[in-house]
Amino acid sequence: MKDTNPPRESVSTLSFRDAGETPTATAPVLVALAEAALALLADEGAASPGGENEGDTSWTLTLAAKNGGAALDLRCSGSDLPSGIPAELAHPSVIPYERPWVATYRLVVRAPLIVLDLAWQAHVPLRIMTFSRGEWEEALLPG
Repeated sequence: MKDTNPPRESVSTLSFRDAGETPTATAPVLVALAEAALALLADEGAASPGGENEGDTSWTLTLAAKNGGAALDLRCSGSDLPSGIPAELAHPSVIPYERPWVATYRLVVRAPLIVLDLAWQAHVPLRIMTFSRGEWEEALLPG
């Protein structure tokens, strides 16, 4: 049988080389958006049993459309409703090596598609599942 050569490394496999387990700082815009969503859920959200993990509670809230924009659907699930997100962000290169990894908290914002999806555990760097910039940010942030 003919020997085959191993596949060549591509740009995508080289992108995060030598990053080690170094987390990075969570972008201030993500912190502001997450804290605004969590504050709204704490003030006006409806809690119901169920979520990502057994025993979780989900907090949900729908914000009416402003100035012709889309309505926002906010949802956070976890054992409690956190007041913020971790200050550190997990580097993408370390995530595949931490499987199986289960988030304690998950925050999702839809406008109407998912525009923000964050997952984290207490005292562990944040994972960004989805983040898409747009007009929805203005509808979520106070002021």
